[in-house]
Order: sequence, then C-alpha cells, then structure tokens
Amino acid sequence: MAATCPSCLHENPVGTEFCEVCGSEIGCTSIEAPLPPIPVQITASSDATVATEIQPPIPQPAPPVPHPSPTITNSSSATNGVDNAKLISKQAGASISEFILDGNNVVVGRFDPDTGPVDLDLEGFSGDETISRNHAEIYYEGNQWKIKDLGSTNGVFIKRYGQRQFGARITIPEMMISGDEIAFGKIRFLFQA
Repeated sequence: MAATCPSCLHENPVGTEFCEVCGSEIGCTSIEAPLPPIPVQITASSDATVATEIQPPIPQPAPPVPHPSPTITNSSSATNGVDNAKLISKQAGASISEFILDGNNVVVGRFDPDTGPVDLDLEGFSGDETISRNHAEIYYEGNQWKIKDLGSTNGVFIKRYGQRQFGARITIPEMMISGDEIAFGKIRFLFQA
C-alpha cells in the first residue's frame, strides 16, 4: 500500500514521511477519532431538576524529546559578533548528525575531483544523488542567516517553522529563521540559530 500525499495526491513508497514530488508531510495525515459523548449529571432540587455538563479532561501534548547530537566543529557562542547556528540532520542514522555554521560563507554540495571539496559535503547521506557539486550557499549578512541556491539541479526548499509543508523552490536568497527546515534536494536539515 502506497502513502498518498495529501497535497498533490502523488503515490509515495510506504513509510515515506514527505512527498517525493512536493515535499508535503505525509505522516501527519491521520484521521482524528471522534470525541466521546459528554456525560451529563442530573441533580434534583426542591424547585426543578438541573442538568449539569461534566467536562471531559483536556488532553495534554507530550513533552518534546531532546535528541543529543555530536558536533563536528567548535561551537562557541559567537565569532566576530556572529551568532553561531547549526544544521541538524533529519535522517536517522546519518554519518554526521550536525553541522555548525560560524558566520563564514558555507558552500553545500558534494566533493568533485575537478572542482575539489565543499564546506558542507553531503556525500554519503541517503539521497545524495539529488545534490549538485555546488548546491547552495549559507551565509550571515545584516544580522540574519541567509541561504541561496547556486543553480542546483534539484533545488533548495524551506519549510518555515510552524508550517506543514515546504514552500516552492527558492530562486533568490532567503532568510532562515531558527526552527525552519531546509531541504537540499531530498536531504533535509533543521536550522537552529
């Protein structure tokens, strides 16, 4: 049985969390169970019978579970007035789970023998075939973290904090806000600043 995307109706493989075509979340499309009937308590007084509605308990959300991640560089709180930020891999079992951004321009891509290494090499991640040699650049400018596509084949996408799906492929530099999810082709990261 395939996992159908609620946004574009694309049939994705079973277990897929995000649509391969549009990037929408697939795993959060469960049907909510109907609420149970509200019990009523009937009391009699000297003048009349009074019905009082008994309120059901309000479900409480589960507390977030922290996921410890090793870092690959020094994570001091600031460098030259620039707040450090990080990209945290959304892939289970990723070889590198976190990348620290220290304010220097960071080129995201894959190693190429002709052009050499990149700052953030995504080779070895599941989906690395969707990553271009020089896929994107992340940089700090005007007290803001920004990202731009460097002409990649499979694009850069942002799912803003609190949103359910990724926006359209970015075509101009975009500001990144802590909590945004960034997709380089099929490889996704959580941005934290």
